[in-house]
Amino acid sequence: MIRPLQNVHKNMSGRGNLLNLFNKNTRSSEISSSSEDHENDSGLDIDHSASSGEFHRLPKDSIGSDLLKTIRNIDISVGRGRAQIIKNFRSNETKLGENIDDTTCSIHSKDTNNDESTSSLENMKLNNDGFFPNVVHGSKGSSVMLSCNYIGLKTDENKGVYHYEVRFLPAVDSVHLRNKYLNEHMDKIGGTKTFDGTSLYLPILLENQMTVFFSKTMDMEVEIRILFKKKEPFKNCLHLYNILFDRIMKTLNYVRFDRKQFDPSRPKIIPLAKLEVWPGYVTAVDELEGGLMLCCDVSHRILCQRTVLDMLIDIYQQNVNSYQERAKKTLIGNIVLTRYNNRTYKISEVCFDQSPQSIFHTKSGPTSYLQYYKKYHNINIKDINQPLLLSIKKTRGTPEDTDNIEFRLIPELCYLTGLREEVRSDNKLMREIATYTRVTPNQRKVALDKFYDNVSNTPAAREILDRWGLALFRNYNNLKGRQLDSEQIYFAKKVVSAGQNAEFSKEAVKNEMLEAIHLNNWIIIHFKTDLRAAISLLDNMKQCCRSLGMSISKPTIISLDHDRIDAFIDALRRNIAMETQIVVCICPNNRDDRYSAIKKICCSELPVPSQVINAKTLCNESKNRSIVQKVILQMNCKMGGSLWTVKIPFKNVMICGIDSYHDPSNRGNSVAAFVASLNASYTQWYSKAVVQTKSEEIVNGLTSAFEAALQIYKKRNGCLPDGVIIYRDGVGDGQLSTCSSFEIPQFASVCGSRIKITFIVVQKRINTRIFSGSANQFDNPLPGTLVDKHITRAHMYDFFLVSQLVRQGTVSPTHFVVLQDDAKYGPDIIQKLSYKLCFLYYNWAGTVRIPACCMYAHKLAYLIGQSIQRNVADSLSEKLFYL
Repeated sequence: MIRPLQNVHKNMSGRGNLLNLFNKNTRSSEISSSSEDHENDSGLDIDHSASSGEFHRLPKDSIGSDLLKTIRNIDISVGRGRAQIIKNFRSNETKLGENIDDTTCSIHSKDTNNDESTSSLENMKLNNDGFFPNVVHGSKGSSVMLSCNYIGLKTDENKGVYHYEVRFLPAVDSVHLRNKYLNEHMDKIGGTKTFDGTSLYLPILLENQMTVFFSKTMDMEVEIRILFKKKEPFKNCLHLYNILFDRIMKTLNYVRFDRKQFDPSRPKIIPLAKLEVWPGYVTAVDELEGGLMLCCDVSHRILCQRTVLDMLIDIYQQNVNSYQERAKKTLIGNIVLTRYNNRTYKISEVCFDQSPQSIFHTKSGPTSYLQYYKKYHNINIKDINQPLLLSIKKTRGTPEDTDNIEFRLIPELCYLTGLREEVRSDNKLMREIATYTRVTPNQRKVALDKFYDNVSNTPAAREILDRWGLALFRNYNNLKGRQLDSEQIYFAKKVVSAGQNAEFSKEAVKNEMLEAIHLNNWIIIHFKTDLRAAISLLDNMKQCCRSLGMSISKPTIISLDHDRIDAFIDALRRNIAMETQIVVCICPNNRDDRYSAIKKICCSELPVPSQVINAKTLCNESKNRSIVQKVILQMNCKMGGSLWTVKIPFKNVMICGIDSYHDPSNRGNSVAAFVASLNASYTQWYSKAVVQTKSEEIVNGLTSAFEAALQIYKKRNGCLPDGVIIYRDGVGDGQLSTCSSFEIPQFASVCGSRIKITFIVVQKRINTRIFSGSANQFDNPLPGTLVDKHITRAHMYDFFLVSQLVRQGTVSPTHFVVLQDDAKYGPDIIQKLSYKLCFLYYNWAGTVRIPACCMYAHKLAYLIGQSIQRNVADSLSEKLFYL
């Protein structure tokens, strides 16, 4: 690993990574009153010459003063590991002096005394009002036996995580020396610890409430006082347990990519593409309803066998003039692996003004990268003129650029990870990659058993668990779930059953649409060589429209002489009129810039529904009819029509969906999208997008969109809704509390006391997998499968729903977390509603993974963020534009 040229900080070691272990979860209000769990007052500043094990007390004021003095004297870099904990101490100096009982040696990340800042999760827990009800299990549907990818964790009753406070007399400022002095007595404290310089965590309870040790130095004797504070509950130990499994994977020689671990010893080679696939696992420990469990899922990582230097050479040979620009566009934002240390870095910049001959400064003096790699890695760099790659690692808690860590990397030694755009666009190659990455339920269960055996049969891995009183046990074959009844699909003149597979594509193209918009005034724009595709589209539309209940008139056909973006833009500006219902653009090939230009004109400058079609898709005679049928359905939706619906027996209830889009290169602003239902059949939606600051997930500006939706709902229905059900997509576990305390009050302030709010978070990027079957034959569960027991959170109102039929690979359930339920619908209604909404996404005649309102919000946010960007979000209201 190359040291940065400036602002170098030491990387956190494994021990250092545990330091803010209980930062977010420890709360004084939840401390048990038992003698074992009670957090004691600090008693470490007594002036005595007691032997090890004696315990004394001192007045609180003296304790607080001494503790503050010690903290002020510690000189550290702020923002990471131990430093963050000390920073928390300093920020709470006043509290330490005023109330030492609650804050001495606390590592709380929040002020638990501030009732107003307490999230609604906390309020619900205290009031037992909806979020943490006594019963959150539904009963509707038939019972089914399932399996899951969770492994049980047994805990030793004689062990746990015990919190101690450590004081050194005389005071020792250096954390390194504190660790050194404490390590001299490791055999007396059990041999296993985690220590940040002040707070000590042990897996065992020491014999005495206060233990004193002595360490001798060259010129003095240092007294070490260790005071027992409390035994930490499981929910405060999850971070520690997850890090323990990271250590276990390291003992198994796995390489970490983000939060996933991969095995470099068993790569699957794809020689034609010069790629290799690393198999691996993603693990997470959590406290669930069924106890402490480890979620373990199969994962894969794609690596390029060619170096970044090889890619730079190819780019240079293709176009010398735009070499630097194209190189930056190709590399910036991607992750690279350096095989000499198996570490990953995100490329922030390509430094063409530097090379391996450049000099940087180390503790031993200035040196070049050539000399550095030869000395520390025994690597001879061949190309001495190649540019360097810059990777910037942001330091936790310090947003200032000056505190970031910079790494200079050698392209010759870096290998790109992940899938590049040219690989994704190669369908044949993607199918070959899928043979390795698309894992069936049976294969996942085999991998889960293999992981269990590897950990259980590896002494070093088993020892890590034993030290903290943990052990794995198999319990993933007995999971009770429920299967919801099949849904009825309502067309204009017919009702059909979706069946067990929840698919009705054949019915969708031969039944009259629920609400058809007749096509009277529309435009077709095409390049002159695509005239045949335009005629084929028109002929097939005339044949298909009749059965769908839609009449079609002759369009205005515009043929372009040039396949240029400005030609399409000029044609749109000259021909779009007020009475134009929709514009169809037939493009000769896929080009993102052309697509974005068309959408920007049709969504912002001259708002009108638009349909962009690739001419190649209309040239396949065998599939042309089915393609045109789907195009007609999309066009009808864009003009304000409806295709089908399901029975949702709500009266005067508005359903909303929220999602956000982030620029994958992290250089653009994020976009939040809001959609809201406007009718009783939930087939018409109001939509609006809001541009946010960079990478912002929690939504700020949706109050105005929500107010506008309520007013339009009142205009359409004659009254405001009695209740609002909001499905919020894109919120991870770490943001639930912020979402509850920040987003929900925005909507509550608009609704007042009359409109009841139900707020549901939708999580689709999860590692939970559910299987049906038994013995050695497992399969994907059918759509409508629900799980709300055993693997759900211990203190949450949540459930898992499988809404799709998956025939290849393994289905991914969706996790729903109910943060607020003022209307008190209960689990059965919310679970059934969530499944019904998965049928109402009109781009697919079946179910989608998330409720349709979230899918529409996702598509809208993606359209604005990817193709339209700024200053056009306000134009997308009342009509929802489908892709």
